[in-house]
Amino acid sequence: MNHRELVKITTSYDEAVKWLQEKLVIPREKKCICRTKFNMIMLLKKEKFFWQCSRCDRSTSIFTDTILYNSKLSITSILDLIYFWSKDFKQNEAAIEINTKSKNTCNNWYEKLQKLAYYIMKNEKKKKIGGKDRIVEIDESKFSKRKYNIGRNIVSLWVVGGIDVESGDSFFVEVIKRDATTLRGIILENVEQGSILHTDCWRGYINLQDFGYKHYTVNHSQNFVNPSNFCSTQMIEGMWSVYKRKFRSRYITRRGDLTLYFAEFAFKRKYKDLAFEKIIENLKDSRNKIDF
Repeated sequence: MNHRELVKITTSYDEAVKWLQEKLVIPREKKCICRTKFNMIMLLKKEKFFWQCSRCDRSTSIFTDTILYNSKLSITSILDLIYFWSKDFKQNEAAIEINTKSKNTCNNWYEKLQKLAYYIMKNEKKKKIGGKDRIVEIDESKFSKRKYNIGRNIVSLWVVGGIDVESGDSFFVEVIKRDATTLRGIILENVEQGSILHTDCWRGYINLQDFGYKHYTVNHSQNFVNPSNFCSTQMIEGMWSVYKRKFRSRYITRRGDLTLYFAEFAFKRKYKDLAFEKIIENLKDSRNKIDF
């Protein structure tokens, strides 16, 4: 879906609500929590829809239990913001597009969407990358940033990543240590045995051939590509460069932000043009999904 299509089907509050019902984000019917368990009626109050029980008069927002609940932004602006986030707009760019001067509003929504992306990725069944005689490049990189872009306080983490050269499938794992035991465990968990591993000469990658892999190395102090076996890690290193360039533009103040940031990266890399639709699918009960 492109943005013009989204705008066309959500031109008003009513149309946006109707579309969210079609996407099953908002239920078409709801039972009251009172003893009668009667179906509630959807009513329009002060230009907003509410569920109301015809027996006990209890009312509740149609957005209860979703991250859309109690937001100061209009529902159409929120949907636009989700779309811009899925397309990798910076916070200030998204703020201009939805016509808000509040930087905190976009920052808060970006964090909510990162948390939702983290939830989605964490709860999906992991699929190993690579396979028999498929090349998987593996590398580790350190991500650091000064708090508020000033001073000496730095938040940082190490990330181990791998990419299947043929399919582009990838994985990323945060680590505290980069020793052989840690790296071996990550590789066994994320890469099919029988794969051809390309790494640098870091000692943490020692003896991987003893665990069902073919393993070739490149010494970056001498060559970008090993001339004897054509081993390289240029694809994964290129990915680090792209991610770090985007990373520098983000508002990050604590280590947990880095975790969410990488969850967002992995999510967008996996779903690509379907990232917006995947977020919409997961808006149902989304307040609970980001409650951490």
